[in-house]
Amino acid sequence: MTNIDGAEAGLTPGVLEGSPAGVTTLEMLVTGYQTRLLKFFRRRVHSVDDAADMTQDVFVKLAGMDVGRITAPGPFLFKTAVNLLRDRGRSAAYRAAAQSSVLDEDEFVCTAPLPERVVAARQQMVILEQALTELSPKCRAVFVRYRYDGWSHQRIADELGVSISMVEKYVRKALIHCRHRLDETSGEGRR
Repeated sequence: MTNIDGAEAGLTPGVLEGSPAGVTTLEMLVTGYQTRLLKFFRRRVHSVDDAADMTQDVFVKLAGMDVGRITAPGPFLFKTAVNLLRDRGRSAAYRAAAQSSVLDEDEFVCTAPLPERVVAARQQMVILEQALTELSPKCRAVFVRYRYDGWSHQRIADELGVSISMVEKYVRKALIHCRHRLDETSGEGRR
């Protein structure tokens, strides 16, 4: 176990010899290496604030140790600095990976309809089926072929022997009737 002397610390002997009584070895190391460490970090990180924080972190780590046991403080401090840079790089890589692998919120959303919506849709289907039975057979046939079978107005007119304008009137009448029945049951009374 060798104590730090001025030559090993990279300090001029006058700094150690002329230091006030009660100044610790840690304080001498901070005085002697702070500027060099700050320059070291500034060349490697883009932020002056980050460089200052990392310089401080080196000395915080050093404060938790028995500084008197360090035989070569310069290499030790710069090895600590390199390790801090590695840790920072790993941490940044981990954060980047975690952010890029965050699952999209849509992956957690259940696409199935809510039970209340299923029940409401079933009730509306019953109402619509009832409303269709209330239409005249020709009006119902036109509406079913147009809305559910996807036939064109022309095709329906040709098959049923009516004009295209009559097909349009039947479709409009069926839509109005169905909307009216749905509104009655929902209590909206919209017309």
